[in-house]
Amino acid sequence: MSPGARQHEAVYVQLKQVLLSRSYLAGRELSVTQLAADMGTSISPVRDALHRLYGEGLLAMGEHRGFRVMGWSEAALRECYTWHGHLIRMAVKARKSRRLDDPAVLRASAIDCSAPARIVESTEALFLRIAESSGSNELAAAVKNAGERLRVVRLVETERWSDCGDELLAANTLARSGTGRALREALWNYHRRRIRAVRGLCEAARKSVPS
Repeated sequence: MSPGARQHEAVYVQLKQVLLSRSYLAGRELSVTQLAADMGTSISPVRDALHRLYGEGLLAMGEHRGFRVMGWSEAALRECYTWHGHLIRMAVKARKSRRLDDPAVLRASAIDCSAPARIVESTEALFLRIAESSGSNELAAAVKNAGERLRVVRLVETERWSDCGDELLAANTLARSGTGRALREALWNYHRRRIRAVRGLCEAARKSVPS
């Protein structure tokens, strides 16, 4: 990778981390020149990174062909939860291994429920492992992207519901047991709970203070 390509990738990674860490309020307009100045880089890699993040659904179009931080409407959040749920159901049906030691699921000790951010990280990791176990790179990529888009809302989930960690541990236990039907039902209940709560989750996300 050339030095220029490495710089572009580094800027993209840094900006993505900022967006996913709840550092900006939803709806905030992003200035290419200000971001470049803050990051000590030129405008080009910042502009390229913003276009790439927009393509991933992590940014929305702003005024004057600029970009703004993504916010959720009820309809959009409901659709994303539903999409993620369908992806996971497909992955569970296609899983190639159902052994207890299947490396595509997490060890119980790998599920960290010690803090909201750790629960969200473990949730993303579990769903990604399940998707990877399907043997489909496209399915895994789609689950990864949907998980990243949902990250801020998942933090809100942990603030609203005290049992998110227990819910995750139960799902991982089912994933390790290889009981496909029970796992599909449990994970669809997981998504249905959130689909039914999109109004409250959207309201809470809009009021959420950046960390």
